[in-house]
Amino acid sequence: MSQNENRMKWDPGSGSITLAGDGKEERIFIISRDFMGAFIGEMIETSGKSTFKITMRKLMEKLGKPVADDAEASWDLFEKYNDEQILPASPEGLPKEFGPWDGKSRNLTLLPDIPMTVWTVKSAQAFKDVMDDVMTEKGATALLQSMGKKAGASIGARFAKYFGWADLPGAVNSLNEIAGRMFPAIGWSKGSVMSQNGKDGKSMILIKCVNSYETFEKKSASRPVCNITSGLLNGIWSAFADTLAGQGAEAREVKCSAKGDAYCAFAVKIKDKGTPPLDWKELEAEWQAIDK
Repeated sequence: MSQNENRMKWDPGSGSITLAGDGKEERIFIISRDFMGAFIGEMIETSGKSTFKITMRKLMEKLGKPVADDAEASWDLFEKYNDEQILPASPEGLPKEFGPWDGKSRNLTLLPDIPMTVWTVKSAQAFKDVMDDVMTEKGATALLQSMGKKAGASIGARFAKYFGWADLPGAVNSLNEIAGRMFPAIGWSKGSVMSQNGKDGKSMILIKCVNSYETFEKKSASRPVCNITSGLLNGIWSAFADTLAGQGAEAREVKCSAKGDAYCAFAVKIKDKGTPPLDWKELEAEWQAIDK
């Protein structure tokens, strides 16, 4: 590692990735570039260019990089901020879930072929806070979950093909091991998966995440805050259910450490394709039965 490089260290035990250099240390995470690209376009389409520009200006100010009144606050400035915080990086113990990466850019590939990018948790949380302020918490949550679901659908279809799953039970049975490796590899959390069939004969899956990056240093929230994770899981499992069984799926965050729970938990219910949204109050006992 050269003197100017940041040390990027994975800690599978805590499910986190730490960046250290120049006397600073902070948590980072890795996310699908499909999500980030789709998110920008959807935000502009949903809220308009002027709202997007206001959001970017407030964001850079919150990060301590205010933009001059006569200059444009753009997404490129946000990308540049993260480049400056992270690069060049010296990856220590790069997990085998990734292809070769030299740390000279923030872009890398999650196997089999999923383009990913590295972000600081600080910048992501600042962005979510500014979105809540500009778009309202409800509007920002809906946008993040919608984009997560779209990106997750693409990821889910690729995973099903890569791991050679022939049916939904096979996917469910192997996902605990995969989540135990994949979640820490991307710095999201320490993850585990469990499942059982409900009274309707369809699977209820519970994904538990300890030390989620979305709840990092967040306390006393009034509602679950893991909107990106929730959206991605919704998309991934919908793709699994459709590809492997011709069925549908719906996911919801049912526990959140930002609210005081011991961990974050996401319930996924397999259902008939094209049916109305689920009543999660009726399903509470079903996911609680496997929450051990």
